[in-house]
Amino acid sequence: MPSSTMGGFDVFIDNDDGTVTPIATPTVHVYDVTHSAALSDVVGDAAGHVASRTVAVAAGTVLRHYYTGATGLVGFQEGVTT
Repeated sequence: MPSSTMGGFDVFIDNDDGTVTPIATPTVHVYDVTHSAALSDVVGDAAGHVASRTVAVAAGTVLRHYYTGATGLVGFQEGVTT
């Protein structure tokens, strides 16, 4: 199985006043856009940071990370593995 690296990122709420609040220990869903497949969820730390990690996909794969709250989709980000 090939493996590659995905960079880290932060999960936060936009407070609509120019500030943001980190989401403590967010569960973030991971979707492989390139191959149309759901991957295992990842969990951020108490400050809302999801660390960079090794992923079992080929380099150049597009991954979408998304966080959902009680009201549905809150936000997502996409990145390309290296």
